[in-house]
Amino acid sequence: MILDLDDTCWSDNNHYWQRELVELLVLLAIHEQHSVLATPSIMLRWCESHLNTHVDYFKTRLASAQLRANALRIQISPNGATSATGTPPWSLTARAACNIVNTPLRLVLENDQSDRKFVESTVPSFSYWCTRGWVAPAMGGGSAMEKDIKATSLDAVSRWRTFYLFDSDRLHPSELASTWTPPALDGCQGHKFESACISMPRERWHRLDRRSIENYLPESVLSAVNSGVTTTLFGATVGHMAKYYNMKKGLTGDGVSPPDPNKNVRASRNQGFWNSLPATDVKALERGFGSAISDEFTQVPQNHSWPADVILEMTALASALQDAI
Repeated sequence: MILDLDDTCWSDNNHYWQRELVELLVLLAIHEQHSVLATPSIMLRWCESHLNTHVDYFKTRLASAQLRANALRIQISPNGATSATGTPPWSLTARAACNIVNTPLRLVLENDQSDRKFVESTVPSFSYWCTRGWVAPAMGGGSAMEKDIKATSLDAVSRWRTFYLFDSDRLHPSELASTWTPPALDGCQGHKFESACISMPRERWHRLDRRSIENYLPESVLSAVNSGVTTTLFGATVGHMAKYYNMKKGLTGDGVSPPDPNKNVRASRNQGFWNSLPATDVKALERGFGSAISDEFTQVPQNHSWPADVILEMTALASALQDAI
């Protein structure tokens, strides 16, 4: 978030305004994730009279402000609004801004335990942000996330102070096309979330490129769980489609092998890929890794060398989260 303090902040002699301004500046000293903009000479002169212990601090803070492109920007002035409405940037009073500054970014995950482990493994700064109270992970609750997105989008502040991260739930790379829609009789939860996010700022959500968080687990970690499935999954015959494999339930979960008449539509979404594999590979991939496989993110080494596509995606996610903070 970027707080841009108007020059009129320092010339208003109203006692109540000055007290509110002090409260805001103290909060900004606590919440260091936000950038502070102001005319240095005027602000620091005011601080010498009203907040002398923070003069040197804000001198450094003003000089180090980061102007991130997609950060929420708020102008502070005595004539600002008492609440945020409409699309930012907003012009608010110091008191109105305090409520927003004091609220961490709400990061909504489909599962606030397994998904959090995934983000901690792939975004180096994430644990630090959580420790500082800058990010508050929240449980999206699977299908309940769709309702959460719709409710959040109706609140002017929440829609900019909330970030959604969810699986793509795609079963084939062609399903990532913007024109793709799930076939009748087989839903795609990730598509539902993405559709609901149309009412959210584009900078405040991220749909994973791979099918699920489990599809990002490294081969070295998966081998310790089930070496047979891992060897086949990362073999040359599967290749790129490993990113769309049902990691928890395997081909059985998608009705591919053994064939499940009740899942014909779902089984067809891989466009015949899995059935085209050698019979031994199909058999090896039937089981999957089990429902608790996401717990294995705790086994990913801190210095793990992630593939280029993961680094590219997670760098984009980290940048979007830092903007949102």
